[in-house]
Amino acid sequence: MAYSETYFTQRESWRDWRIEARELLRLARVTRESRVVEIGCGGGGLARMLRERGARVVGVDTLARALELAREKEWERGSAGEGETVTPSPLLPLSPSSFVRIAEDGKLPFHDAAFDALIGQHVVEHLPEANAALREWKRVLKPGGRLTLATPNARYPDPAHFADADHARVFSPDELRDAVTRAGFVIEECCTIFPFLSRVRALRAFGVIAYRAFRRAPYFAARGRTILIAARKPRNDRTRAKGKKQCE
Repeated sequence: MAYSETYFTQRESWRDWRIEARELLRLARVTRESRVVEIGCGGGGLARMLRERGARVVGVDTLARALELAREKEWERGSAGEGETVTPSPLLPLSPSSFVRIAEDGKLPFHDAAFDALIGQHVVEHLPEANAALREWKRVLKPGGRLTLATPNARYPDPAHFADADHARVFSPDELRDAVTRAGFVIEECCTIFPFLSRVRALRAFGVIAYRAFRRAPYFAARGRTILIAARKPRNDRTRAKGKKQCE
């Protein structure tokens, strides 16, 4: 898949993207003044949703063009047209410094225990060293901080739907739970959404619209297209790593 400007612009209009984003915010329990880092922020759509809820958010990505697009969108939100300026809400806009490029190794330029929540929407499947990434994500979370992820499901009956040469590993729900637990998190919720009803487009669309009706149905419960997982860093976890800088 080519992660182009068109992709980052269009995906925020997709119904399934918006549903996933809302579910991630629910699982993260974001409140006003929560400090949140979004991994793989793309064009910044989810980061903007977080800021609109009053969160103090930083989006990180390895793709320079994605971050440029996120910054451009924030510039546009501050202008209603040529010569006309909009007075920003106290919660908006995100500043350009709210979007930070990171290296391919995934190291985060933040102090230990810097954030209340970490969100990743379709990121973990791209990482060749997912276990190391999960440990790094735990490092930057406060004790009691929440990790919420959305990722494709290896048990989905039509894996061709999310075939992508950039995917390093597609997890099953059990595999993802195990990886998150091994990293030191406590699982709070793990479910799937968007059931496979047919390869017919209309039925696919219905599965997205009516996803809640299938979440607890025995056959569909573990076979939805997207895994959603929520976990927390134990409150007695005081792990510290040296030599990290915080990016404000």
